[in-house]
Amino acid sequence: MTVIDEEGARRDKLLDSEKPSEDRFYEIRQRFKDAESAVVSMYQQAQDDVRFAFVPGNQWDTHMSSLRGGRPRYEFNYLRQTIKQVLNDNRRNTPTIRVSPVENSDKEGAELRQGLIRNIEMQSNADVAYDWGSMYAIAGGFGCWAVGTRYSDDDTFDQDIYIKRIENPFSVFFDPCSREIDRSDARYAFEVDSMSRQEFRQKYPDKEIKSFDSGLPSGLYYDGWYSKENVRVCRYWAKHREEKTIYRLSDGRVVDAESFDLVRDQAANPPVDPMTGQPAYPPVTVVAKRVVEYDRITVELLSGDETLEGPTEWAGKYIPLVPVWGDTVNIDGEFFWNGMVRPSRDSQIMINFSQSNMVEVVASQPKAPYMVTATMIQGYENEWQNMAVDNPPVLPYNPDPDSPGGPARLQPPALPAGWFDLNRQNVENLKATSGVHDASLGNRSNETSGRAILARQHEGDVANFNYSDNIAKAIQYTGVIINDLIDKIYTTEREIRILGEANEERYIRVNRPVWDEAAQRWEKVNDLSKGKYDVTVTVGPSFTTQRMETLAALTDLAQIQGPMGAVFAYGILKYMDTPGISEFADIARKILISQGIPLAQEEGDEPPQPQQPSPDQVAKAQKDAAQAQKYAVEAEGQALDNQGKQIDNAASALELQAQETVMGLVQRQLQSPTVFPDQFRPYQ
Repeated sequence: MTVIDEEGARRDKLLDSEKPSEDRFYEIRQRFKDAESAVVSMYQQAQDDVRFAFVPGNQWDTHMSSLRGGRPRYEFNYLRQTIKQVLNDNRRNTPTIRVSPVENSDKEGAELRQGLIRNIEMQSNADVAYDWGSMYAIAGGFGCWAVGTRYSDDDTFDQDIYIKRIENPFSVFFDPCSREIDRSDARYAFEVDSMSRQEFRQKYPDKEIKSFDSGLPSGLYYDGWYSKENVRVCRYWAKHREEKTIYRLSDGRVVDAESFDLVRDQAANPPVDPMTGQPAYPPVTVVAKRVVEYDRITVELLSGDETLEGPTEWAGKYIPLVPVWGDTVNIDGEFFWNGMVRPSRDSQIMINFSQSNMVEVVASQPKAPYMVTATMIQGYENEWQNMAVDNPPVLPYNPDPDSPGGPARLQPPALPAGWFDLNRQNVENLKATSGVHDASLGNRSNETSGRAILARQHEGDVANFNYSDNIAKAIQYTGVIINDLIDKIYTTEREIRILGEANEERYIRVNRPVWDEAAQRWEKVNDLSKGKYDVTVTVGPSFTTQRMETLAALTDLAQIQGPMGAVFAYGILKYMDTPGISEFADIARKILISQGIPLAQEEGDEPPQPQQPSPDQVAKAQKDAAQAQKYAVEAEGQALDNQGKQIDNAASALELQAQETVMGLVQRQLQSPTVFPDQFRPYQ
C-alpha cells in the first residue's frame, strides 16, 4: 500500500470511528483546509486570468495604470478572440465517447451502452457542461463538470444518469494527495456553494445557520462559509476503504457474497427429472472465494458543523467530479497549471498601452494651440478658452497692427513612427505567445496558396493541441464514470432510448427476464450488468460537420451526366436537413428503383414491379421463340442422324471383328498337328 493509500485509510478509519460529532466535523474542516491551501494561490491567479480575458476593464495592471495617470485607458481585447478560436475549434470537433467490448461476445452490449451514453449526453445537454469547463481550462487552466443521478419522473423509482455543469469550477477542491491527472485516486473532494438565508430556512427549517470556518485560518480562498446575506454550504465526497467477500461459481459467474444466496439461487437447486429422479442439470456450487478491498463512496451536504443531507451511498466507484486542465507541469513535487492568458498577459497589456497612446496623440492633432496676442482676443476670451469644448465654426478676434497676419495655429508634432512599430511588434508577440496566427483567425496574411494557409492553420492547431487533448481526456473519464454507473442505476426492467451516430432513435427494453429452456433458469435479455467494456474517445468533426461535408461533395458529383449523376442528386436530397425535403427524396428514390438502378434496401421500399413489354417486344420475342424452336428441331434431327451413323459404324466394326476371328481360328487349326474331333475331321 502506498503512503497516500495509508494516509487515506487512516483518515477513513478516523472518520468512520464512533467519535463525537464535533470531532468528526473538525476532521472534515481539516481536510478542507488542506485541499484549499494547496490550490488557493493557483485559483486566485486563474480567476484573475479569466477576468482579464472576459471582463472589460481588467486589462491594465497597477504599473501601466500609474503611467497613464488620469488619461484614458483603452482596451483592445485581441486575447479574447484568440481564446475563442481555440475553444470554438474544440466545439466543432467535440470528442465522442466510444465503448469497446473486452471480449468478442460483448459487441452488442457495447453498442447498447454507447447508444445509451449518447442519449445521456443529449438529455443532459452535455455540450453546455463540456464547453463551459473547456472555456475555463483554456483561459484560466482549470475547469470542471460533474456526473449525477436523478429520478426519471415524479411517479417512478427509476433513475437516470446526467452530466451537469459546474458554474464556478474554482469552488471544487480535490484531495491534495491525489496524483492522477483525472483525480480518480482522490480520497475526498469538496464542492462549495452558497444560498440565501431565506432559502436555507425554507429548505432546512430545523437546522441552525452556523459558520463553518471555526478553526480555519483567515485569509484563505473562502474566508468562512457564512455572511450576512448568504450561507455557504458544501457537498462533501469521501471514500471509505472496506472489505467484502466474493464467490466464483461453478458456472463461471463471480458474485458478491453479501448479496448472493446460494440456497435461493435456482441454478443451485435444479429441478428433478421425473424419469430418472436425478437433477436435470449439474447444480451450481461455490468453487472459490476471496476477500477483496474496495472503496465505498458517500456524499453529504454540510453547513457549519451540521449535516443538512446524507450521508448517502454513491452507486459508483469514482467520485463523479471531472477536472479538465490547461498547461500542466510538476516542479519539485508541486503541481502548477495555467491557461492561454497567463503567458499572453504582458503582450495584451502592451497592446492596450501603445494603442491608447496612439489614440491620444492622434486625437490631439486638431487641437494644436494658436499663437495670438493679447490685443487679438481682448473681449473674446471666453470664446477662445472654450474653443476645444464648443468647437465654434468661427472665432472672432481684434486686428493687431503689430501682428498683421492675425492668429496662427502652430504646426502639430509629427506622430512618432516608433508607436506604429511598437504596436505591430506587440501584436506579433501576442500571436507568438498564444500560438494563434492570422491564418488560424481567418485574416489575410503573407500566405498565398491554399496549401500554405492550411499549413499555417495546422501550426496553430498543433501549438494548442494540448488543450484539445486534455479536454478529450476529461470527456473520456466522464465516459468511464458513466460506464461504471450504468449497471448500477439501470437495474430494473425498463424501456430506454438509445441514439445512433446520426442521432436516430431506438427504444429497447433492457433487463427483461426470460426462461432459458436449455439452462433451465431465468436469463435477462439486454442485461446491462453483463460484459466488460473499455471507454475511449475519438476526436474529429462532429456528425453535423461531416454531414455538411458529404452534402458539399455530393453537390459536386451530381454534375456528372447519366445514372451516376442522378444517384448523387438523390444523395443531396437525402442528406439535406430541410423541412419537407424527405418527401422529394422518397419520390426520387422510387424513380431510380423503377429505372433499374440498384440502391441499398431501406425500410418501406416496395418490390420493383415488372415492366410490361411493348407490342414490338412481344413480336420480337415470339419470332425469337419460333426461330429457337426451329433450331431445336434441326439440332434434334442432326443428333438422330449422327446416332444412326454411329450404330452403322459399330455394326461394321463388329462384323469385321467376327470375320477376323473366324479366319484366325481356321488358320490355327490348319497349322495345328492335333487330331480334329470327328465333327471337324476332313473329308476322305
